[in-house]
Amino acid sequence: MKRIKHFFNTVQTNWSEDPAARGAAKMTAGAVLVAEGLFGVIRSGVRRAGGRRKKGKGGLIGGVIGVVIGIVFIIVGSAMAPSELPDEVTTQGVISDVETSRNSDGNTMHSPIYTFEVEGREYTFGSSMRSSSRPTIGQEVEIAYSASDPRNARRTDGLESKAHWAFIGSGIFVLVMSLVSLAISIALIVFGIILFKSGRADRKAAGETGSFFSDLMSIARRASSGEIDIERTAAGQSGSEQGDEDATARA
Repeated sequence: MKRIKHFFNTVQTNWSEDPAARGAAKMTAGAVLVAEGLFGVIRSGVRRAGGRRKKGKGGLIGGVIGVVIGIVFIIVGSAMAPSELPDEVTTQGVISDVETSRNSDGNTMHSPIYTFEVEGREYTFGSSMRSSSRPTIGQEVEIAYSASDPRNARRTDGLESKAHWAFIGSGIFVLVMSLVSLAISIALIVFGIILFKSGRADRKAAGETGSFFSDLMSIARRASSGEIDIERTAAGQSGSEQGDEDATARA
């Protein structure tokens, strides 16, 4: 990930012996890390048609949104899971008919009708799932039903019995990835603030002063908007250079 690379670039940087230059470079790199922690990857020199720069993706807000989406998918998938029937019995059934309908785009959709037999009596029920492919009439399927009330039945094989796992699996994946992204964002913000404070201390030792919050937000905002070339900072370089030492002077 680009953000992790920027973090390690900064950690490996050989800082200048000059306190003013070192402080400026640290403050710029720290602000870049804070901006990436908040807003996601900041791409140097990448602009949309018309000259507008592409926004970073991910970041703290993106991670939180991803966590919420992952939880929603898990909840929806769990709600879709078929419940166990009382005194459940399994048997063999068939697709006896197909219902045809149209979706919002006007495309033809198909839904199977199932038939199974219990003690010489036939029972029929429909599927809640629709598909563009037409089911094969006469195809055998697995059916589960309640022995006390065979009208209470469901199909136990095929996609409709496993559809909820697609939601649950997707939700778990999104949740895990979002939590990892969130942890990276928080780590970048914390380390960026520490590095920025260290840079301010170096600049203070060199006789320069300024407001901590306004300086941090000013440089972070300029990094996010593309005014600062990330590749010229310690975050964007491979660690052998101190970065753009004049960036804070132009804040």
